[in-house]
Amino acid sequence: MSKNCRVLPQPPYVPRYNELKHQRLSKNSQSRISYFSDRSISEISLPERFTSPFCYEPHPLTKLAATELQHYLETQTHLDHNFGLRADQEGVIDGKMFGVLVVQDTEGKLGYLSAFSGKLAGSNNHPGFVPPVFDMLAENSFFIKEITIINTVNARIKEIEEDKNYQHLKQHVEKLSTQSLHEISAFKRQLKSNKERRKQVREKQKNGMSQQDYGAMEAELIRHSLHDKHQLNVLTSKWRQILEEAQTGSAQFECDLRILKNTRKEKSTALQQQLFKQYVFLNKDGKSKSLQEIFSSTPFGKPPTAAGECASPKLLQFAFANGYKPLAMAEFWWGAAPKSEIRQHKHYYPACTGRCKPILAHMLEGILEWP
Repeated sequence: MSKNCRVLPQPPYVPRYNELKHQRLSKNSQSRISYFSDRSISEISLPERFTSPFCYEPHPLTKLAATELQHYLETQTHLDHNFGLRADQEGVIDGKMFGVLVVQDTEGKLGYLSAFSGKLAGSNNHPGFVPPVFDMLAENSFFIKEITIINTVNARIKEIEEDKNYQHLKQHVEKLSTQSLHEISAFKRQLKSNKERRKQVREKQKNGMSQQDYGAMEAELIRHSLHDKHQLNVLTSKWRQILEEAQTGSAQFECDLRILKNTRKEKSTALQQQLFKQYVFLNKDGKSKSLQEIFSSTPFGKPPTAAGECASPKLLQFAFANGYKPLAMAEFWWGAAPKSEIRQHKHYYPACTGRCKPILAHMLEGILEWP
């Protein structure tokens, strides 16, 4: 057992129907829960304590639920998603974390909920899986509208960047810039060589000339040094003027791009903040907290990208919103291993700490004790 958490005995569970009524998903909740057959669970005891998402051995009921879900994933034909398990499948390989949550429904019947992280087959909502905490892809949602605007800005940025006249001007400026660097660098090397020669002359003539002649020679060497520095300034100024004139042609393109990119950044930031406000998470007592509230007291200070889109928060949210009693939970990887992480097909893994732990600390209050 991890030192970071301690599971508590299962408390008496009384669904808070009045408090959760406005958030209830009961209209289609029955289509989201899968019930065990009495025969399959006849010899399995209920878990004494709830599974910690970060340190657990899957309970036999969660293993049974995971096996049934994996069988579904192996046999289904309607999800056009490339998990990387078939060499002949097209599309970007995208393995997924799936989760199962064993629950008792409002009548005490035993079943389980299923969830996936992020999107699956281009959607975040599929029959048989719990819905997202907030459906940003719902028709006419503010997210779709704002993304449409941002995509329009992206299209305009791409149009400018691919403009043949702009590309020609950029290439011309780049060519001149490269040429200037080479010429100035070559001249600096020449100046360094000249300086070294003057040093050698000084050392050679130091003891072989009268003080008066040596002074005249030194003055001449200084004049050559000043001349070299002047010539470097002239060359640098010449190239600065050439580059400024060349850049004039692309200045309007560059100005338009800066404005568009700033607009994109501002709109993306505002949209992200608006999204964070929509993600509100319940716990067993019906208390809710937004992503911003949850992460404000963490080292992040703000929610990381995709917070709330993992399987565990989705499962608990649906259970609490529908008055289901959570009993045990487990998550497994389905698909080819990603390049950035070690993941093996069908293996169980803990919930992520960066995105999920602060959320689950709230959602499992009174069920899981936190340090």
